[in-house]
Amino acid sequence: MLNANWLGELRLEKGGLRVKKTDALVRFDWGNLQAASRGLLSHILVQGLRLFNVLAPGRSYAIAFTPMIPAPWYLIWSTIHAGKGRITKNIAKADALYFFDDSTVSNHQFLQIDGPARPRLHINTNCTDISKAKVQRVFEQVFGYALAIDPSQFTGLAVEKSDENGAHDGRVVQCPCPRQPGKVYERLIVNTDNGNTVLDYRSPTVGGQVPLVYIKERPIKQRFANFNSKVRLVTPASIYSPQELQLLRQFTQQMGLDFGGLDVLRNREDGRIYVVDVNKTDMGPPTSLGFVDQLKSVRIMAKAFREFVILGRKDA
Repeated sequence: MLNANWLGELRLEKGGLRVKKTDALVRFDWGNLQAASRGLLSHILVQGLRLFNVLAPGRSYAIAFTPMIPAPWYLIWSTIHAGKGRITKNIAKADALYFFDDSTVSNHQFLQIDGPARPRLHINTNCTDISKAKVQRVFEQVFGYALAIDPSQFTGLAVEKSDENGAHDGRVVQCPCPRQPGKVYERLIVNTDNGNTVLDYRSPTVGGQVPLVYIKERPIKQRFANFNSKVRLVTPASIYSPQELQLLRQFTQQMGLDFGGLDVLRNREDGRIYVVDVNKTDMGPPTSLGFVDQLKSVRIMAKAFREFVILGRKDA
């Protein structure tokens, strides 16, 4: 079930596994070991769903990837295989060509293929920059209000974090303060209901649509950690207004994001939502989510993505 090439994305180090592409370190601790065990079981369940769907009625489809092929821990892998899809290396037989790269800023040239061999649908080909600075700029353009602040002029508490994706190095700072190289600064969003935990609305997107929302909850003292104490699966309509969903759709279009994940926070002080992170190589489903809801979410994503590929249309 596992491919040696997938393991090649990791490097064993003292104390953990290093993800080569993002330089993130997954430490050998009890929480990560639990997550890995739950992730393996989830993978087995998705494999069962995959075999069941082979016999189900309906058209199948194939996706070709460049420059990377996703491993099973990426959400797109489960999404494809749970919806009568498959991954192919034969671009001429693919229904879509998917630009899949874990880098914050991608410098790869998209495959120059002309004629009938080139698939009609290209996915994430225009999503080549998911830096925090780019997210802040596009967010302000689309939503009409700012997330970013100037740390030398702002007074009060703010968030300082790396401009790189996946760093999980955010911290609360007192402003005014000098701007540090490689860092971005933004408003401290009050995304707590009880003062003890913070809520993160992880919102997967397919062709501009948000099929579902994972509400991730963690202790407020660990607000920037790559850890969840609880995850719930909810409908987008229970979280966002129709206007907010339209703005999120416009935001993904401006980012060039056809498939991926948005981290959205709702500020309890003004009621507004803020997109604080974009991931074009989203992992999932979250291992802290119950197995029944994991499979449910994969099936929802699979249905949305299958329709997106077969219709071959991106929302206007």
